[in-house]
Amino acid sequence: MSNLALNLRFGGPARGSDGQGASGRGGGPASAVRPLAADETLFFIHIPKCAGTSFRDVLKRWFGQDLLHIDAQDSQALARTIARRAAPPRAVTGHFVYGVHEQLAGRPRYVSLVRDPLERFVSLYKHARSNLGHGFHEAASHMDLEAFYDFSLVHPEARRETVGIQCYFLSRARSFEEARTHIDAHFAQIAPVERFPDFVRLCAADLGLEPPNRPPRNLGAEDSRAEAAKAALAGRVARDHREDLSLYHYVRDTFETRLSRSALSEA
Repeated sequence: MSNLALNLRFGGPARGSDGQGASGRGGGPASAVRPLAADETLFFIHIPKCAGTSFRDVLKRWFGQDLLHIDAQDSQALARTIARRAAPPRAVTGHFVYGVHEQLAGRPRYVSLVRDPLERFVSLYKHARSNLGHGFHEAASHMDLEAFYDFSLVHPEARRETVGIQCYFLSRARSFEEARTHIDAHFAQIAPVERFPDFVRLCAADLGLEPPNRPPRNLGAEDSRAEAAKAALAGRVARDHREDLSLYHYVRDTFETRLSRSALSEA
């Protein structure tokens, strides 16, 4: 097994906070969201290799002890963890899919980040190679990028953790159409990782909080050999990861529109 458990099971159908979701119509998440209400909990879905650790650091600054980090395999596990706390968390972050709120009282507020699937795959490969405890370390440490890509398509667990994985985290389906429907209905903010600072600023404005002076980032520069290896895979990724690529393009475009309409565009 890898370090991610993706056989996630939930006790009921996905639903929004009030039946209407964040926006109630298409075109991406709502562009103006009220500060977090007393009966709301912020849920940050950390899709692996999508700058989630950086945003978790931001959430720690904002919520302190009221932030819960958990890689929940089901909504019951999250409910049990929360029941052991002295007070319910104001924000929850971790590797979990949409719907983890379903056994909890109150209303959820979902946010997330997505990444170009090619960039995400390269980041996964580098992470697996450099971390001895990673479930794919043995394979990645003996393969170049292209060979590891081949491996990811034929190894059942590697395929589950790569192909359509971003759509899955956002909708419990490896389908762009399902993910788009969930985004439009249930997500307050979602952005591509390359717009991380603006994502933080928009979240801060929505929540009535102060953004950090310099939001942290964990996306490093690539050397020329890495860029050449990525370029060689671009066509294959566009074909094999088309659902996540469509998701990335949709989130990128709707985020740019939302940002241009916000007061922050002139800041």
